[in-house]
Amino acid sequence: MKSINTILIVDDDVGARNILEALLAREGHRLEFAVCGREALEKVQHLTPSLVLLDVMMPEMDGFEVCRQLRAMPRLAEVPIIIITALDDKESRLEGIHAGADDFLSKPFDREELRARVRTILRLNRYRRLHAEREKFEWVIQHANNGYVIINQDDDVLYANSHARLYLNL
Repeated sequence: MKSINTILIVDDDVGARNILEALLAREGHRLEFAVCGREALEKVQHLTPSLVLLDVMMPEMDGFEVCRQLRAMPRLAEVPIIIITALDDKESRLEGIHAGADDFLSKPFDREELRARVRTILRLNRYRRLHAEREKFEWVIQHANNGYVIINQDDDVLYANSHARLYLNL
């Protein structure tokens, strides 16, 4: 079963939100929207996005501050953030990185590049989740009181936890 990624798009410009929606909706993602930093921070309390696409230049609270506040939330500190902004100077890119952004795209952006970066980040997320789940599984199996063995069709032992190795004299 394919999991659906949730992407939170934060931009005060309705046109920019519509463009991102048109580009990403066909990829099968669940899209959520916030029109300002405050709304984004409220939404993430009930939503754990797979990715945040974040504009910088917004009224009240800029995207850099939203990024810093997201990184300060333990439950959301590792959510990937791509800053998408009209700012393209070195200082802005560095500020985005220091604020905790994982990637930085300048407007106007290339549509295929945006899709490729989103796919890459979501693939890395999937890898990190699988890796974390595998580590948990291996810890549970290794600390179980029972012996567990995985064999292939040729009866070769592919894996045996410590109890299985003891019981089977491996």
